[in-house]
Amino acid sequence: MPQPGLRKYADLAPPGARPDLIFDLPELQYPPRMNAVETVFEGAAEAGWQDRTVYIHDGTHYTFGETERLVRRSMAALQAIGVVPGDTVILRSPDTLDLVVTLLAVQAIGAIAMPTYIQLRADDLVYRADDTDAKFLISTPQFLDEALAAGIARGGATEVISYPADTEGRCRNFADYLPDDDADVSYADTDAEELCLLLYTSGSTGAPKGTCHCHRDMLAVSDTYWRYCLAPGPDDVFGGPPSIAFALGFGMFVYFPLRLGHAAVLEPDKSPEKALELIKKHRVTIFAGVVSYYNVLARLIRDGDADIFSLRHPMTGGEPLTDETEKVWLETTGISLEQFIGTTEMLHCFVTSTRPAGVPHVKTLGHAVPGYEVTVVDPETFEPVPDGTHGLFAIRGPTGTVYWNKPDHQADVVRGGWNIFQDVVWRDGAGGFHYIARHDDMIISAGHNISPVQVEDALMRHDAVLECACVPAPDPTGRRGSVVKAFVVISEDRAATDDLRIELQNFVKANAPPYMYPRIVSFEAALPKTINGKILRSELRLRG
Repeated sequence: MPQPGLRKYADLAPPGARPDLIFDLPELQYPPRMNAVETVFEGAAEAGWQDRTVYIHDGTHYTFGETERLVRRSMAALQAIGVVPGDTVILRSPDTLDLVVTLLAVQAIGAIAMPTYIQLRADDLVYRADDTDAKFLISTPQFLDEALAAGIARGGATEVISYPADTEGRCRNFADYLPDDDADVSYADTDAEELCLLLYTSGSTGAPKGTCHCHRDMLAVSDTYWRYCLAPGPDDVFGGPPSIAFALGFGMFVYFPLRLGHAAVLEPDKSPEKALELIKKHRVTIFAGVVSYYNVLARLIRDGDADIFSLRHPMTGGEPLTDETEKVWLETTGISLEQFIGTTEMLHCFVTSTRPAGVPHVKTLGHAVPGYEVTVVDPETFEPVPDGTHGLFAIRGPTGTVYWNKPDHQADVVRGGWNIFQDVVWRDGAGGFHYIARHDDMIISAGHNISPVQVEDALMRHDAVLECACVPAPDPTGRRGSVVKAFVVISEDRAATDDLRIELQNFVKANAPPYMYPRIVSFEAALPKTINGKILRSELRLRG
């Protein structure tokens, strides 16, 4: 179980599977002892940002100074409740200012925050609480039933606290412990590598795994990708559907604004319609979402009169960007989509097409983020391969992979100090990376290695297809070990008929190598997704 002062790299990563860390940028020179929350608020004060907006929620603007005062009050409440350094605190809340403040307060007093996305049920919460021996679960009232069920299942080992209060009196109320005035509390004196955040992988490719992150990581992700590639200014505003419970949303909505002095719009409603409303209302300049989300946005923009003229950086990650989506978005908006790829394990991005000045590197994932070394290695030997050769991503930088209580998986991912992920890519002679597919998503059929991304790209060019995802499935004829199965969402004006199924198959044959066509096409009302909109391919594979 977590203990006070538990260090991410020294205490949690086995010596033979410990990632190499690199700090080769001026901003990455951090002191050995550092509390991330204290550091960002001190930095804001030194920069004169106290009266600058950092968060926007429900129409209200919150300044750096106001936010720090709210964090200090929550720090005092947490300590009065009984949270001590080293405790794991599960947070169950939509993306609001209250979630951000509570999360920061947990870290500030030396405890470990675990934000969870709201789709989780009691069994999911119990799994995470059992895995980490979480002492507290703080939940907003609308999600309290599942939280209380998890608390009962844990036999009281995890105490449930209602934020701000439970009108039925079933548990203690956070509001009862908040001081009336500004709180006189001190930030915990923490090691820079001390554990302060646990994020679980989304489960889109298998069972969720806990990933460990320390105080220094909070700043390192801000001081690489966001500082060097986006280079936001004081007038920039960030928005989008990523959930704070995932690495992407955590960085973009919590620490990036605090570290670099711009604003972020916090919004529980993740719908594309709401996103367009907020872009117009708050003049959002930087936006992030998965590819399928941009497909819907483009359709809404075409069908309506959306005002997105403030956007400068529409970014996408989490799913492969197909040529068709890239083309449709550009034709609809006149703005190029910018790609990035990162992992929950590394906490954020290590490759991006975004450049502070000029157009992004189109048709590629982009280049290595400053501060990170990225190469391509052979999936069997883990040795670097020549440019143009397919292999797996291998990364080193100021953050590294450390799993919670998964030593075997740790040894599989970290090899020779490199973080190696199951993404099949290749690098061109100019240092640009090109995505093929996840290694475990590749479909082997009749001796052909088929990238589902290429099949999906062909299908998306058909005017009847709104969304699709391809996975391997058993060959119903028994002639092959597996075939391509396409799960397809079609437009409302088309009927899911055998004729359309054959039409789609023939369309793929005409727009991609014929052997890639989906021999099975399943029409769906919707595709299973995470709260961020990322397609749950693991669930589709189980459907066979």
